[in-house]
Amino acid sequence: MSIPTAIYVRVQSDLLIEFDKAAQERGMSRSEAIREAMRLFIKYVRVSEAGKLRGLVEDSKLPSEKLEQLVIPG
Repeated sequence: MSIPTAIYVRVQSDLLIEFDKAAQERGMSRSEAIREAMRLFIKYVRVSEAGKLRGLVEDSKLPSEKLEQLVIPG
């Protein structure tokens, strides 16, 4: 397990207000919501990459499920 690291991020106040409201509605702290947003962003990027790779290996015998497992770990 890695050591927690503090970060400093600048955002517009209206975005922060909406983000905090969404987090609160789900019973999450701002930090919990930011961590979850980061995890989701990483998955989103990897899914996008998988889609690009899927096009490259379209003619291969590699099933798309296997490709997704390689690009999007557990």
